[in-house]
Amino acid sequence: MEEMEAAVSAATSDATKIWMDWMMIIFLSSLIFVYRHLSARFIFASLILSMPIAIWIFEATKSPHLIGVAHILVWLPLSLYLVKTEIVGKIESLKSPYGVYLILLLSTIVISLFFDIRDAILIALEMKDPYL
Repeated sequence: MEEMEAAVSAATSDATKIWMDWMMIIFLSSLIFVYRHLSARFIFASLILSMPIAIWIFEATKSPHLIGVAHILVWLPLSLYLVKTEIVGKIESLKSPYGVYLILLLSTIVISLFFDIRDAILIALEMKDPYL
């Protein structure tokens, strides 16, 4: 874990570190809503689940740039679930504090997934054997 933290710290800019702090805050904020919303429980569980997956990916690859694959595996299905169950057909409920939270969370996930997918593609292209 310490090796992964050191690698991530060395490979990321200050702006990225701020973004990572924001992601942790927005996911941990789900705890405010877990009592009343099943989907908030899924949000918190996805945070917990993505951590050991990220550690496993780092241990297997030693690449801090591939840790985002854990986000792709866990947060992409979560975001699809949230859109289907909490957004579609429930636009009026988005005016509630939980609705505002969901919009912030989903925006965060979409931005994060964009960069995670980009990083995975860039790493895959680097590893591609030119003689194949």
